[in-house]
Amino acid sequence: MKLTPHNIIHHELIGLDTEVADSTNSSFIGQKGRTIDETKNIIKLQTDEKEKNIPKSCSSFIFTIPSFDGKRYLPLKIKVDGRLLLAQPENRIQTKFKKKFRK
Repeated sequence: MKLTPHNIIHHELIGLDTEVADSTNSSFIGQKGRTIDETKNIIKLQTDEKEKNIPKSCSSFIFTIPSFDGKRYLPLKIKVDGRLLLAQPENRIQTKFKKKFRK
């Protein structure tokens, strides 16, 4: 399944460029780096200085994913509330989308 803005919470986040958009802890806001690890409650970023552990429950993240428009690759930024990511990564990735059928 291709990584899109609609299914990002069901994908692997490790390797994506990430920025902390909002957080209850003001020292986390604006932190940028590459996601190098993820647990149930934490996203670990590799910044220029060092590794930072950012809690998911009180933060919002902007993930940059590559997007191909048919001619060239363009970065696509997606803002995700960290509460949507609160799960073990292996369990979150395996969850299926719920489809609504009308009869």
